[in-house]
Amino acid sequence: MLAWCAALLLAIAQVNAQDQPDWRFSLQGTYQYGSVDGYIQTPNGGEPNTTSNKRPKLSELGINNTSVYDAEVTAARNNDSFYLGGQWIQMSGSNTLDSDLVSHGQTFPAGSHVDASVDLDWYRLGYRRRIALGHAGEWTISPSVGAAVLDFRYQLHDATASVDRSYIKLNAQFGLDVEWRPRSGPFSLDLALLGCPPITPPLPQMAVEQLVAKYQLIQRAKMDLDVFGGVGFEQIYYEDNQAVSNHVNANFGPMWIIGLNLHF
Repeated sequence: MLAWCAALLLAIAQVNAQDQPDWRFSLQGTYQYGSVDGYIQTPNGGEPNTTSNKRPKLSELGINNTSVYDAEVTAARNNDSFYLGGQWIQMSGSNTLDSDLVSHGQTFPAGSHVDASVDLDWYRLGYRRRIALGHAGEWTISPSVGAAVLDFRYQLHDATASVDRSYIKLNAQFGLDVEWRPRSGPFSLDLALLGCPPITPPLPQMAVEQLVAKYQLIQRAKMDLDVFGGVGFEQIYYEDNQAVSNHVNANFGPMWIIGLNLHF
């Protein structure tokens, strides 16, 4: 992912060097922390009796809260911008099972002490258009269109059995950012929405809802630095069309958000 970001910055920088002084770039980093619930149903080849229904639940794996790391690089010219970003959601936990669990063809009896890791990383790439509203320009909306990729990995083991399952799935993604900047000053409120359409055959759906307050801490001719904080919610859902489906359902939030955005 870092290599993609570096390649994008290098390509745009080369364009910028060719008499295109109005290109600007931004790097944004965000940390989120909050509650999570859901389940990871994982059959073996879609065969019956190879997974418990809507299990294991994240809570029975000892996963109730998690950290989410988000990074995005943007290249903008006038009101048009291109973005490349990602989220790293890597959860782990351990617990003693209260009831028998079947997952990916393996049986984990009640009383087993299991260790688990669930990775729900996802990446995004797209185009965003900024539209100012009103004469003062205090309000702006920025619709976006792009693609999102879910990178799923699930591992579970006890003293005698283990499961290791991973897959990568792609979908389109649409978004809308709404910003209110009173009197065009250093303070703003931003609402960010992202979502994937329910496309057939089944594709993953990653949705984001965030409300943050931003403050322009540094303002220079060639560099700005914003700090921000707020609250967010996220949902990751995937269910394929096998006889017994891979079925991922994870709901995050409320999650507290802090971050930095560097413009240059």
